[in-house]
Amino acid sequence: MKISEHLTKAEAFERAIAKLDPSGDGALYAVFLMRAGTNRINAALHALGITTDGAATPAKIGDLNHTYKPDLNTPVPDPLRAAFKHLAFIEDLRPDYVRGLKPVDDGMVAACKTAYTGIRSATDAILARHRS
Repeated sequence: MKISEHLTKAEAFERAIAKLDPSGDGALYAVFLMRAGTNRINAALHALGITTDGAATPAKIGDLNHTYKPDLNTPVPDPLRAAFKHLAFIEDLRPDYVRGLKPVDDGMVAACKTAYTGIRSATDAILARHRS
């Protein structure tokens, strides 16, 4: 996918997230945050030239599905290290909140918002430099 396509998808998930009740819609909230964050990180990885926005090649992988899949085959770039950590936090919610039945409480909602803000901050900074 192209950078603009990743950002369009991330923005669509962000609009959907704004309509959810995080406590009542905990599973969707976690999944949508994860998908929005993954798309933002993929856009930033493309902007940095780490991944390809086309078909994977022996030299470059394509889009990531998660922070760990497929293997990036290179260290996470410093400007994205915090974003990967924040996305991994959101990904780690799946066993309890998506696959399980644990309810999302106010503390978890706050932690998720903080994590997603960190993803946006890191990726926005990279994408702003890319556009310049």
